[in-house]
Amino acid sequence: MLRYRVLPASLIVFLLTACGGSKTTPTTTSTPPTTSVPTTPTPAAAVFTSTPNTQATEGSPYSYQLAATGTGVTFALSSAPTGATLSGNTVSWTPTAQQSRTPNSFTATATVSGTTPATQSWTVTPTGTIRISHVDTLWNETGSTSAPFDWSSTSSSVAALVPQPDGSFQSLSGTAGANGTFQIPNVPAGYYWLRLGPSDTYWTSSSTFDVGNDIFVPSSIPGVAPVSTTSFNYSFTSLDPVSGLLQIDPLEAGMLPYAAATNAGSTTFNGAISISGNLDYSGIKTLFVRQYEPASLGSVNAYVMGPELTLSNPSLTNGGLNTVSGSLNPTVAKSINLSVQASAWVPLFAHIAPTAPTATGGGFFLSVQPFVAADGPNISPSNPAMPIDLIKAQANVASAFTSGSCPANLYPSLTTDVAAGTVQYNDPFPAAWRRTFRVCQGASVTISLPAGTQAFNLTNTQTTALPTATVQPLLSGVQNPKINGADLFTAGTVNSKAVTLSWNPPSIGTPFGYKVSIVSPTTLPSGQVAYLVSTTLGTAKTSMTIPSDLLRAGQTYLFVITSLIDGKANMEMSPHRSLLPTGSADVISAPITTQ
Repeated sequence: MLRYRVLPASLIVFLLTACGGSKTTPTTTSTPPTTSVPTTPTPAAAVFTSTPNTQATEGSPYSYQLAATGTGVTFALSSAPTGATLSGNTVSWTPTAQQSRTPNSFTATATVSGTTPATQSWTVTPTGTIRISHVDTLWNETGSTSAPFDWSSTSSSVAALVPQPDGSFQSLSGTAGANGTFQIPNVPAGYYWLRLGPSDTYWTSSSTFDVGNDIFVPSSIPGVAPVSTTSFNYSFTSLDPVSGLLQIDPLEAGMLPYAAATNAGSTTFNGAISISGNLDYSGIKTLFVRQYEPASLGSVNAYVMGPELTLSNPSLTNGGLNTVSGSLNPTVAKSINLSVQASAWVPLFAHIAPTAPTATGGGFFLSVQPFVAADGPNISPSNPAMPIDLIKAQANVASAFTSGSCPANLYPSLTTDVAAGTVQYNDPFPAAWRRTFRVCQGASVTISLPAGTQAFNLTNTQTTALPTATVQPLLSGVQNPKINGADLFTAGTVNSKAVTLSWNPPSIGTPFGYKVSIVSPTTLPSGQVAYLVSTTLGTAKTSMTIPSDLLRAGQTYLFVITSLIDGKANMEMSPHRSLLPTGSADVISAPITTQ
């Protein structure tokens, strides 16, 4: 029997080794010594601690010192208006005229090395100077010249009225400069009333404003002579032998136009007139003599121009007898295919007054404007007898009126369409002179006022180049006019310190602006009280808050709102610079009493 003996494990290992068998070296693990590595703390990003300066004035240095937390902060301007600089931590800038009264954006960064830059953005809207220019352009036979306005007599009334949070207006004045300029400094951005005078106040946000007009002023203007009676004998030949009208107008302002009937069957005309006054007739250099002949243009009666004579240098003297004579030139036949949709004006007078107005007159006129280029600006005539009518039509020709006026209370209105077809007339004038076509419709409304009843005339007028199609209205009156939210056609009472007018745009046409005329009680030299226009306000908006100093407590006012169209005028920058076409349309309020 075999017997076994169990040996300890350690002995077994020893024996195996001693016998030369395979040997195994036990593996031991050692931990290396720990080495300390210094760490750099993450720097804190910059944080702006300064508050931007947002106040600035045109032409004055602006400064803002940037400040931020952090070590070794550096600053930079990532965006800024032209001219702005950064030196160290100081932003410097001097706003220009173009940069004033408009927002200017700044962005600055503050950077600590190794961190994301901090950003700060702000906007500066400097107060600025309002620059007004009043330089009229005077036109005559030879061209144009500039005539700067002298502000000395009116500068005290010029102001920018800036609306305040409480509804009042801050008045900022200015000073006149050279060459018709006027400046009002320190005007903040936004809209303000620019008051240039009783008849020129405009709601505008512009920093520049052109008050200039284009005016026709002949190269020779009659002056003043000693008071005397001057007589004129007129003698003309080569007339058409028709019962018509002879009319004489000077190119120069001042002399009253002359008109008298011509006789059927006669080719000559003789007439006379005496005028007492102090006008120097020797300054009149051009007389336009023309014969008007009756014509039936569809539904209306009319005059068309026949033979004409232009007299240059008539050599008139004061205080004596002047003989003016000559032979009229034969007709230079022209024609136009004439169609006027007069009935389209009738509904335009339906909602323009507290009560239905009565149509009182209407007419249309084809005219020539002496020395005015066809493509040039609209030029206001210094003589109301200009332009010269080539065709003048109204529903009644018992008395003639010029195209410078709109008939009221004299002639029936044009209510029936005029399909005149081809109309012949005389036009011997240079082709370079402007031809225009004007339509005028008038109506009258009687309003009860504290001083009694008074009639007011409302008009709808338009002037265009010669038409090539049926003539229709270009403009209508405003719609739904209100005062402090109440119907403007209903008599009422308002608080004079907060009066707001509002309206909807016209249904026909796109106005460049609106004129609001404030009609107030005025005591005439005779002692009679009449309601007359005291102030006009212009705006391109469809509402306005009236400056409180224009309305007195306890008074009754009327408001006339006139829509205006024009080929060039800009109510907020240059309201008097004009191109064809032009037009206007009136509405009038009920009596409004202020508390």
